[in-house]
Amino acid sequence: MKRFAALALAAALAAGLAGCGGSGTLKSMDWAIEPAYEFEAVEPVADTATVAAGMVSRRPGEGGYYLAQSPAGWGVLNVVSGDVAASAAFVTQPLRCGAGHLYDQGLYEEERWYDWETLEELDAQLESIGTSYRMEVGHGGGSNRFLADGAGAVSAVSFGEASMSQRPLAEIEGLPGLIPVQKGALRSDWTGEDPATWQDFILEQDGRYAVATSDGKLLTDFVYDAACMGTDEAIAVCKEGKWGYVDTAGKEIVPCEYDAFWGVRWDWNSETEKNEPTTGIYPAPFTEGCVVVKQEGVTGVLKADGSWLLKPGEVEDAAPAFGGLLWVKTEGKWGAVELPE
Repeated sequence: MKRFAALALAAALAAGLAGCGGSGTLKSMDWAIEPAYEFEAVEPVADTATVAAGMVSRRPGEGGYYLAQSPAGWGVLNVVSGDVAASAAFVTQPLRCGAGHLYDQGLYEEERWYDWETLEELDAQLESIGTSYRMEVGHGGGSNRFLADGAGAVSAVSFGEASMSQRPLAEIEGLPGLIPVQKGALRSDWTGEDPATWQDFILEQDGRYAVATSDGKLLTDFVYDAACMGTDEAIAVCKEGKWGYVDTAGKEIVPCEYDAFWGVRWDWNSETEKNEPTTGIYPAPFTEGCVVVKQEGVTGVLKADGSWLLKPGEVEDAAPAFGGLLWVKTEGKWGAVELPE
């Protein structure tokens, strides 16, 4: 914490000196899209899987598409062009279901419904910017968790709406390079009469997580409280509520010092007797050789070698990089800078 605060102070001092002929790291980068967008937030699309479950979220952005929030609601942002489709179509940050549809629980909690004509119009907007996202909801789709047996062999436990199967990793398509793994087995007295849930598995190592490659090679011991947001570059890991990152060699290249700050999960509140959103449950995914991190609301961007691409406080906010671009917020407006080679 002290280290981050000291860096933030140094960044603030550097910003103050900029008017006297100094230059910060942001000033050394070229703008691909000049800051002109007054979005409240720019965030990658999350799958419906939660962090605690240790499920895999697909590579965020689906070919360069993120979410942009305006005062009126959320829409889908093309980070390469700055175009927004289905602007303000979503009340709260939508999630992607297993079939690729964008699901906004807020629409249903507010009893707000779109007629088919409006849905078709919004789908046409989404298609016009090249994304495969669609507004139609309710399809769910399967999800996977990953389990290592006593010999260390990793398999995928797949859950559908009314089914469960345990399969070799080679049968699961679209996995990122790094996945979160727990250790255990299906309880021996499971009868098979009803589909198993995760509660029917007996977890070892106190349910902690290890990091593995998508072909099942364990890279770390089972020492993490949670792991998620795996990419081909690094995966986020959690210790005592703080997040860091492990690379493809199993090295903790970013220490577990940073906060979760984006994403939404809906949970039933027994006191209010309704579903309510919990925000700030995900760390950022590691993409394009860098990762957005935050501590106490201060944003920085780290590189894989542990050095700062953007020091804490240089920008007001940032979104995970894609296609050589990094969207950042400065002086209240969003734009995209080109990543250095």
